[in-house]
Amino acid sequence: MNKLLLFFALVCMTMASYAQDNIILSRENANEKGITPIWPRCDRSRQTPIKCFDNKLRDHIIRNFQYPDIALKDGLSGTVTVEFIINKKGKVEVLEVTGAHRYLQREAIRIIRALPKMEPAKWGQKPIAIAFTVPITFVKPKI
Repeated sequence: MNKLLLFFALVCMTMASYAQDNIILSRENANEKGITPIWPRCDRSRQTPIKCFDNKLRDHIIRNFQYPDIALKDGLSGTVTVEFIINKKGKVEVLEVTGAHRYLQREAIRIIRALPKMEPAKWGQKPIAIAFTVPITFVKPKI
């Protein structure tokens, strides 16, 4: 009986420590706590890390945006929403993509996956993942 209790206690402790290692905060919760991944060179910016991250993300999307040729030809447009995390190693992981046509979704995924590696967000001294949701709107250019 004692061995069974010891085994159960070890399993519970392992599960609890595993759950703590895999903390993922939503962007809103992270902002409330002032926690954000650090975009390269944002640590030297005059802006707050959160504001710098937001500006760099917007600039990255604009700079890397390419309307897919097949989407232009087919007259496709719409908004694609990409849910992703910056994991505790500072790398991007795309979780879910919704909206618009799959050709537009592929382009949105490509843009997000091209994000640079960052310094991960930290809760105290421990790196954690932060979840983001970004809408990317594709408006067919007028020729």
